[in-house]
Amino acid sequence: MHPMLRVLVLGMCLLLLAGCGVTKPSRFYLLTPTTETGATTRLEVAIGVGPVALPEYLDRSEIARRAGDNQIKYAGTHRWAEPLKVSFSRVLSENLATMIPTEQVVIFPWARAIPIDYQVTVVVTGYEADESGYISLATNWQIIRTDDTTVIARRMTSYRETAASTDYADLVTAQSRALASLSWDIVKAIRAEISKAGP
Repeated sequence: MHPMLRVLVLGMCLLLLAGCGVTKPSRFYLLTPTTETGATTRLEVAIGVGPVALPEYLDRSEIARRAGDNQIKYAGTHRWAEPLKVSFSRVLSENLATMIPTEQVVIFPWARAIPIDYQVTVVVTGYEADESGYISLATNWQIIRTDDTTVIARRMTSYRETAASTDYADLVTAQSRALASLSWDIVKAIRAEISKAGP
């Protein structure tokens, strides 16, 4: 091999190795439940959470961010620590248990033998940040009284939160706040139904 060609090949190999050495490690994030509590008296009411549905563009490990009206960017090294649908369902159930409050909250699917008073189903139509750090959560949800399958509440709601920065940890914190706002709306509807039903 010609000496100059050998030097060129060696240089290219060194560049490739250097590029491999600067790969950023992945970071993993979780939604977190709220610490806000509702009434102090616990209610003997059983809530079933789910199914929760997400659009396919959100149902992946990379965190999605909106770039303009019709473009989505995925953060390759910023990932959900568990599937977003699982995290959303888990945190929603923990929020409801704290806010109602009740110790009887289960996540879909649950065993037939478990008695459920109200089932909460959620269709998420949007749940991401834009490039300025604004979080949007758009949902369609309903609450079903399970003893007669009556829909006692059906809502189309949207929530907007401002993250402290465009850092992914702050964005996920803001997403958790948006989920807490949804949780409060669901709790208000359940408590209104319980009050209407009486003791």
